[in-house]
Amino acid sequence: MNQSAFNAVSIFVGTRFTLSSKKANQLVSFISALAISGLVLGVAILIVVVSVMNGFERELKDRILSVVPHVVFFGHAADSDWKTRAEALMNHDEVIEVSPFTQLQGMLHSKGTTRPIQILGFEKYRIPAIFYELLEEQLLDFPGSNEVLLSEVVASALNVSKGDSVRVFSAETAFGGTSVHNLVISGLFSTRTELDQALAITSMSHLSKISSAKNAMTGLRVQVADPFMARQLGYDLLEELPFGYGFRDWFQTHGNLYKAIQLSRNMVGILIFLIVAIAVFNVTSMLMMSVLSKRRNVAVLKTLGCSRQDVVKIFFVQGTIIGVFGIVLGVIFGILGCSLIADIVAYIEHGTGRVLLDTTIYPIDYLPVDMRVSDIASVTLSAVVLNGLATIYPALKASRIKPAEELRFQ
Repeated sequence: MNQSAFNAVSIFVGTRFTLSSKKANQLVSFISALAISGLVLGVAILIVVVSVMNGFERELKDRILSVVPHVVFFGHAADSDWKTRAEALMNHDEVIEVSPFTQLQGMLHSKGTTRPIQILGFEKYRIPAIFYELLEEQLLDFPGSNEVLLSEVVASALNVSKGDSVRVFSAETAFGGTSVHNLVISGLFSTRTELDQALAITSMSHLSKISSAKNAMTGLRVQVADPFMARQLGYDLLEELPFGYGFRDWFQTHGNLYKAIQLSRNMVGILIFLIVAIAVFNVTSMLMMSVLSKRRNVAVLKTLGCSRQDVVKIFFVQGTIIGVFGIVLGVIFGILGCSLIADIVAYIEHGTGRVLLDTTIYPIDYLPVDMRVSDIASVTLSAVVLNGLATIYPALKASRIKPAEELRFQ
């Protein structure tokens, strides 16, 4: 029997063993179903979880880091010549945007409720691009004098809406006392990030008047081409500013979040990969049961001329068919899960009235999914390799069957 014919025989017999297992032995059939189910669930969940963690990583880069400044430059005292500073920074090739701003930390009070607040003041025509797009999308006008745009989360906590007046308590006065100012809410916005917990926007000129930075800026918000080079660029850009300036980059404010996402992605991936490994080794149990139930069949095949290598290949084919079937189903369900999971979470939130992704805990209030072909290929290849390894021992065990011992009473 030539090699190609032998391959055809191995595939044929292995396939017959797989299809006939249900009729031959109910226990083998049950274990086969268990092995396939484990592979389907393990592979599908691994694809979904990895895609969700990819989504969080993508949203950190694309959304959160578009709202959060990559680098913030600040001086020891208010600097009124902010236009010159901004132009100096914009001359750098890696700088995308420079936005002077005034900042006020304080407490917002209305209707007996108090909430911590961070008010950012921008020039109308120098507002960061992300906030400009936000106002455009949500049909909001830039706040005028004595007006403020309030995040929906803060507004909900204070039970206020557009047109209501709120009080701002601040310790940032020239004499170190507490100042109180009234602001009118001109609109409500949402960034859908954790920043909504304490964020308000107003005009830079008005905020300068009610804060200690009279007619001046607090600092310069800088967005760069590569956020992961922010720290090095911060040191380079610092040379363009006069003595007394310092800077803070996003690693200091949100670096722990990025590390947590990376760690969670790796740890959860490892844990679910172990689940896949356990499911794969159910194939070993199934094949061992199949070997026990087909000892006489193997003995007959060996008397007909099958070598030990032939028997190994037959059971390898059987294990591969079951494993590949489960893995392919797992990939299909994993892709479907990635496509539907965000809608499922939104449906559950709508049906139960509960927020599953609260920005007091999570960085964003929705479930992001970033399905990557490379990850699906890696999961599939890993599962196939593990499945192949799981078939080796049962196949070798079957190859050691001695026809004389199995057929001596026949």
